[in-house]
Formats: sequence, C-alpha cells, structure tokens
Amino acid sequence: MTDSIDISTNNVYKELLRIAAQNSIPISRLYIRINEIQTFTKNKDASLVKLSDAELNKYATEEEYLRDATIELEQHYDITVSPYYKGYPFLRMISEIEFNEDETLAYFVIKRGSQIEYYDNIYDDFLDYIDEKKLRAGILFYLFDVEFETSIEEFVKAIKRVKKVVFKEDKKILVAKGLEAVESIEAQLHMSIEERNSVGAEDSSGRVDYSNRGFMLSCSEGEELFEFIKPQQGKHGRTCKGKIIEVKSVNLDVSPTFTVEDGIEIQDSFDNIKYLSKKSGYLVKNGNEYDVANTIDVDEISFKTTGTINSNLDSEITINVVKNNPLEDAIEEGMQVKVQNIFIQGSVGPNTQIEAREVKVEGQTHGESFIKCINASISLHKGKVIARKVEVKNLEGGEIIADEAIVKSATRGRIRAKKITIETLGSHVTMEASQYIEIQKVKGEENEFILDSLINSGFDDSKTDDDIYFKKIKEEFDELQSKFKASARKVKESLKSCQKIKDLIIKNQNEKEEIPSALIKNFKICKVIRVQYKKLKEKLEYKQAQYDKAKDKIQQAYPDIFEARILLGEPLRGFNHIRYKLHNPNREIELRTNERMTKKTFELYEDDDGVLKIINSKTRS
Repeated sequence: MTDSIDISTNNVYKELLRIAAQNSIPISRLYIRINEIQTFTKNKDASLVKLSDAELNKYATEEEYLRDATIELEQHYDITVSPYYKGYPFLRMISEIEFNEDETLAYFVIKRGSQIEYYDNIYDDFLDYIDEKKLRAGILFYLFDVEFETSIEEFVKAIKRVKKVVFKEDKKILVAKGLEAVESIEAQLHMSIEERNSVGAEDSSGRVDYSNRGFMLSCSEGEELFEFIKPQQGKHGRTCKGKIIEVKSVNLDVSPTFTVEDGIEIQDSFDNIKYLSKKSGYLVKNGNEYDVANTIDVDEISFKTTGTINSNLDSEITINVVKNNPLEDAIEEGMQVKVQNIFIQGSVGPNTQIEAREVKVEGQTHGESFIKCINASISLHKGKVIARKVEVKNLEGGEIIADEAIVKSATRGRIRAKKITIETLGSHVTMEASQYIEIQKVKGEENEFILDSLINSGFDDSKTDDDIYFKKIKEEFDELQSKFKASARKVKESLKSCQKIKDLIIKNQNEKEEIPSALIKNFKICKVIRVQYKKLKEKLEYKQAQYDKAKDKIQQAYPDIFEARILLGEPLRGFNHIRYKLHNPNREIELRTNERMTKKTFELYEDDDGVLKIINSKTRS
C-alpha cells in the first residue's frame, strides 16, 4: 500500500481491519489523519440528527443530557488512512488506551521501552498521535474531553532538554472522562440497636450465641434505635464511548410500615428517617408499634423464653422475674443477665451470672451462681455475690465479698468486707473484715474471725491500683531528685566563673569596648544552665506534690489495725479462731477462744514491752 485512502465512516476500527486485510499490512502500521468529526443523535424513528456546535457544547457541559438514557449518540469521521511514512516520529512509541472497569475513564499509556526524539513540530504531532489512539479506541470526541495538553507541553519541554527519551517505566495520562453511574438506593430499615447489642453476632471462632436473641434491646437517651433509609432513584452513567450505563429503577413511594409512640423521637431528612430514644430504657415492639419503656415483667429467664439479657447498666431498666415455684428456678441454669435493676421472686439456678446495680432475690441462690452488683438483697444465699452492700437473711455455705455485709443468720460460708454485721451466728463461718465484725447472738462454734487492714473494698481493685501508682510516682520522684542534685552541683560549680563573665561584659560595656564573641557565647551557656536548673526545680516540686498526695492516699486507705474489733452482743460459744493480720512487716497474731472468755469485745493490744496479743475485754478501750 502506497497511496492514501479517504474514508467517511462511523466505525473506524472496522475500516482499518478492511484496509489492512486488502493490503496485507498490519493494522498497527496504518497512520490516520482526522479531517472532520460530526456528532449525531438518533430520533425515535432511529434517523440521525446532526448536532450544531452550540448543541454539542451543551451536551458536553450539562450532565442531564448525557445521563438521559433515551439519547443515543453517534459520530461520523472523515479520515485519511495511509501507511507509516518514512521518518514517522512515533515509530518506536509503544502505547495504548486503557479504560477503567466501567469505561468512564480513559488513559493514554506510554509503555516502558518506548523511544522518542525531539523535533520542532513534536508538540502538535503528539496531540494528533493521542487523538489517533482515541479514535482507534472508539472514544467520542468533544463530549468527554479533559485538559491534558499542559502535561504534553511539559513532557515536550523535557524531551527538548535531553533530545531523546527512552521510557524506563509506563507513563499514564488521563485523556477522556465519562460519567459514572449514581447507584439507586432501595428503601431499607437499619436496626442500629441490634448491632450494638450483638444480636446474632459470631464470636472469634465463628460460633453464634443463640441464647442472645435480643429479647431486651437497651438504649440510652438520645441514642439512635433504627434508621429508615429512603429510596432514591440513581442516575444513569455514560462511558467514554457514549454507551449508557443503566441503573436500577426503584419505587420511590416506599415508606415505613410501622409507627412509634411518645418514647421515640423522629428526625426526618431528605436521605433518611432516624428514630431516637427520648429516654433511657429498652425498645418495646407491639405489632407494628415501637416504644421505649423502663420496666418489664417476665415469668422466667431461660434459654427458651428470653435467652441472654445483655443491656447497658446505665440504661434505666428494671426486670421483675415473677416466677415463684419452689420446684423450678426463676433464672434457669446457664443464663447470663446484665441489667440495671432486677427483682427475682423465685430462685437463681446453677451456673448463672447476674450483673446489675440493684439485685433482690426473694428465693435462694444456687451454690454455683454468681452475682455482681452495687446493692444486693438475698433471702437464702448459697452462691457468690460481690457488691458494695449485701444484705442476706440466711447464709448457708455461700460467699459474700462486699464493703458492708449485713446477715441475719449465718451457718457455714465466707464473708469478706470492711464491715460485717451478723444477727445470729451459727457454725463454720469464716469472716474477714478491716474495721469490725459485729455479732448479736452466737449459737454455734468453730468459726474463724480475721481482722486485716488490707481489706479495702470487695468490689474492685482500686487499692491495688493505688499501690501501683504510688510505686510509679516514687520511682519518678527518686530519679528526678537525683538529676536535680547533679544539676545543683553543676550550677554551684559554674557560679563563680559565670559571675566573672558577667563582670567582664559589664566592664566592656562601661568602657564602650567591643565584647568578644567567646565571652557572649559563654554568658549564654551560663543563662541556659540557670534556666534548665529552674525548670528542673519546678518539675521536682510538682513531682514532690504528686508523691506526697499519693503517699497520703495510701496511708489513709489502710485502717488502723488497733481500731479493728470483734463486737459481741453475747459471749462466744465453744472454740473459735481469731486472727489479726499485720503488714510491714507481715505477721499474724492468733487466738483460740474457749468457754472462759466471757467478755464481749476482742481487740489487738500492745503491752509496754511491745508484745502484741489479742485480748478479750468488756468495752472498747
């Protein structure tokens, strides 16, 4: 093929294939010159209507026309096709047009290994070369153009400086940009409250806790309960080749099928409707109606009825468990309950865990049950309870850990608290306290009384935290004090020389002589040393205050062991064991009681020789 061929077509690639086949020449060796481009739209009857320049500009600048799926676009090209001519400058250029997935972005890519040399008209020819590549790729002109000429201009300047460029890596330039589709949004109800309560969630092993069925979804004031996402019709996109990217058509008339009561606030916006709790409580659903309530009565808490109850302790929720059947537990085996307040008319089964602020059990707790709360009131206690204040009618082998424990009748079991009060003491009870153990009536023996000042709180580990903090502050204080002493020595040593430097500077100033730079430098060093010393001193004073405060807190936290007493309404019966635990250094003072000890107070006493012993006295000394 030696002659050029003029063609008018709407399918350039098809014509190139035909010419290449007829002339036995690779399609890649054909050169295209664009003479004219015309843009058309199709009518309903599929006839073509040519767009004027003004109409073409309107289509290119106003999205609504390009997003209109009823508008079809077509371009016709008048081109001249010829084989590469001798000296064709882009002969060693390896390039192609690359598209993103939906063909809304087109990039001209110069591949690694490409070569090009500078010549006078390279800029214009380069732009024509890119247009030719766009033409071959089927990109519509004018409608999706982006500004890339500046990039080419800078690139040409770089070629001019070095005369020849060999590309060591791919170079990518955006040359056309279509319109991405805006996806439609279908109406949906997003239950935010269920996500926060982990309903149906999997654990780290992929297992679902089927006992957590979301029986009670707790909420706080102002919290989002659920959200209705309003339907929104999306917008069609269009590729750089002019093809429509269709989006799904949605029903815009869909609306919520439920109603809400006064406990829920509605926030309506263009995109959604948010439903917020007006108060602390839990979400209630009756049919298609939602509300927020604070109190609920249930017959029992079990796997088959409620499942696990896991609410926020700050949510003002009270559960009344009304089952009171001596043959069945009100809270069945293995159940976990977390709620602000729970009142149980019946009994608590084995392997149950209750966490709350207020707990009342009118029945009994199983020996393998566990309760953690602020205040507890239990009729018959056999399990374990941790609280600030615990009141138990009958302790039978159970364990109490509290700040204050009040027990009406105790037989077997263990009590650890700052203050212990028992109305009637039976046998085989271990009592540990830091302030006092008070017993009104004693009916049994073989009990153990332990007075230990380290019992600060049965509820948390704040005492341990205070000890760790004090140790940390002390280490920091000691280190800072050591640095301060070293700095003080340095300041003291430099005091005389710094004063001499200052005197020399003043002398030179008075005599209006030039002050040597070395003198000024040394004077600045003196000032820096003084400033550092001052800052270190201030830091040490602050750390000293922290240390003193932490030390006072530690000392105040330990009650005086000599103030800890056993107070009796009547003398102890039989044999019992009394121990005082002392610290710094750690040691124990013990006493085995007998029938001869008829006085109503036991306390720790130190005689004139410094010997410690437990004495039985009439009144508190």
